[in-house]
Amino acid sequence: MTDLDQAIVSALRDRAEGAVDTRLLTARAVAGGQARRRRRRMAAGAALGLTAVLSVGVAAGPPESGSPPPAAAPVRLVVAPPRVDGIAGAATRPDLVGADPKVLHFGVDPARGRYLGWAVAEGVESVRIDVGSGRTVSVDLARSSSALSERPMEGLEVGLRELATEAAFDGRTVTVADGSRQVRVRHWQPSRGLYARAVVIDGPQAELLVAADALRWDEPRRCTAPIQLTTLPPGAAVASCRVDVSAFPGRLNGTLTLVRGTDQLMSVSLEYNEGIEGGRTAANRTVDGRPAYLYPTGRQLELLGIPKAHLTAMFGWPGSGFTEADAATALGGVRLADDLARPESWR
Repeated sequence: MTDLDQAIVSALRDRAEGAVDTRLLTARAVAGGQARRRRRRMAAGAALGLTAVLSVGVAAGPPESGSPPPAAAPVRLVVAPPRVDGIAGAATRPDLVGADPKVLHFGVDPARGRYLGWAVAEGVESVRIDVGSGRTVSVDLARSSSALSERPMEGLEVGLRELATEAAFDGRTVTVADGSRQVRVRHWQPSRGLYARAVVIDGPQAELLVAADALRWDEPRRCTAPIQLTTLPPGAAVASCRVDVSAFPGRLNGTLTLVRGTDQLMSVSLEYNEGIEGGRTAANRTVDGRPAYLYPTGRQLELLGIPKAHLTAMFGWPGSGFTEADAATALGGVRLADDLARPESWR
């Protein structure tokens, strides 16, 4: 339900036992929506960690006497990973793509596409963007065609591996069926040594071209998340970073994956949801003096006491590798953003 819908419901409820004044109803709904938008603009603040761009359309001229105030265009909040100085972009150094889980070596022009998420994992850098249709266009970038062929697309049952042949990276678009859905896939080489793939579900080919035009190959950005790990288990390293801001500012998810050796994995994830009214309070463990909860499976440890959020470490899969002590070490050193709903507080 949108802010406007909620305001209308509230107005109807208030006047449920009398006649409804449609002008008053519209005026209250619009005014309520505008007030909420103003509060959200103020919360966005000046972007220090991430770039927050607000675009607001305002109707010109005063309303006619007795008429409800004109509705402003919806506020558009764009969250983007911050630029990184002193690092070459993908166009200049394609050999760096996917090598550092903390860096995306390309970016998106915020005037052409809105970030829905970003990730660096297994040698592939990825962004998910909305180019104006409300659909998601997923873009993956790698140093080789084989790296993309080994990377499955989340949410798809159909495999894309056989499509990512070396010869396919000539700009062509292929359409494949995934049940009742039509999946359009475009492969191309932005420059020598770079391999890109764009995917849209039930969308036109034109959206793939718009997304490609929105990419900036000389804009390295930090794969930042609202959590940072300041202590790692012995022998562990951060291998991947994933952030989902598609429902920001109401919800966001960030996950850092740790590896040790060739077969040990542990993920540390933050799930924020402004709709969470309360969290687990019964602790059965402590982490650095703070209450924590070990789930019955023995493979998930949650650090408690974080408002509107769950901070957990998943470990021990598939039955070996990282331990509860390792999870406690990672969670004990987690540094949270000052305010999870304010991207400028992310470091």
